[in-house]
Amino acid sequence: MFDVKQEAMAMQAYITEERHYLHAHPELGTKEVNTTRHIAAELQKMGIEVITFKDITGAIGVLKGAQPGKTVVLRADIDALPIQENKHGQSYISQNPGVMHACGHDCHTAMLLGAAKILSAHREEIHGTIKFLFQMAEEIGTESRHYVENGSLDDADAIYGMHIWSLMDSGTFNLEDGERMACSDRITIKVKGKACHGSAPQDGKDAIVAASAIVMGLQTIVSRTNDPQNSLVVTVGAMNGGQQTNVLAEEVELVGTVRTFNKEFRKQVPKLIEQKAENIAKAYGCEVECIYFFGPAPLINDHKELNDYARAAVTQIMGDKALIHLDKQMGAEDFSVYMDKVPGVFGFLGCGNKDKGICCVHHHPDFEVDEDVFPYGTGIYVQFALNFLGSKI
Repeated sequence: MFDVKQEAMAMQAYITEERHYLHAHPELGTKEVNTTRHIAAELQKMGIEVITFKDITGAIGVLKGAQPGKTVVLRADIDALPIQENKHGQSYISQNPGVMHACGHDCHTAMLLGAAKILSAHREEIHGTIKFLFQMAEEIGTESRHYVENGSLDDADAIYGMHIWSLMDSGTFNLEDGERMACSDRITIKVKGKACHGSAPQDGKDAIVAASAIVMGLQTIVSRTNDPQNSLVVTVGAMNGGQQTNVLAEEVELVGTVRTFNKEFRKQVPKLIEQKAENIAKAYGCEVECIYFFGPAPLINDHKELNDYARAAVTQIMGDKALIHLDKQMGAEDFSVYMDKVPGVFGFLGCGNKDKGICCVHHHPDFEVDEDVFPYGTGIYVQFALNFLGSKI
């Protein structure tokens, strides 16, 4: 078997070049037309079969080994964010105004292309099939479902994904069992009152006052209904209503998010929110309409064997001291949609480097990564695939 680490390190220039191209040409979720075209062209150069779709963006590369075996999927997301990038003299700054790769998806894509390049050169040594899934629109939150619905994972035995992580130092990696990222559900509450002149509030039903009380009341679900040992966030991020300074608002709309790791408790949350909102609104003479949208489920590494294969891949590429602890995150990842279909595992690759001034959080116009970590990500993709395809689970 070939030396994965050595070949991954030799791929630094290619991965960096790809990342720079992708970073300079970012596209928003579901609109990654040119990105998809570029990825497909790169895969075709490697002699890898490419699958694209008429109704969605993104692409899948299929590499069949010389010997039969299982099928493993390696995933990277390809979409950017609606952010105007700040200039710091970099030659690869975004050329699309108001759009930026501020979360590292350009890095994921480049690292996976590097992995595809390595593996395609060794197909004679591969037992089984490797699929390279370049997914659109991760930032939207539920678009990964399209690849499940169109059957792209029907033949898969396992799936692996990772996220580059700026709050971890370069040279480190996190991959732990259990809960890693929360769900991301959306709530909309429409509070309906009765308008009247602001000088005579007794003649109306103030939807703003009722909505304000609902915002406060929702927090009692967290503090009094929820088990304190269960992580739960209920955030109302926007309140919209009213037009005049001297008129009681007839309708107010609240929008927010719910985050938790507990799948069973998550099922109860819509009813709890509806009951709380209805009771409070009634006390103010108002009515409510509650809409609850289930986003990506909690991301939980609950397949111990896969976790062990992934951790082994990390130490093989980065060394025994690379694995570190990372608190579970209340942020979300729609990779969990795949894990509801196929056994999967997800990790975090550190890319922060204070000595280089690289320490900005994700989703920020100054976001940057330590590009020296790219061969690690590529090597781990490759090594995990080989570890899994050579296993007996």
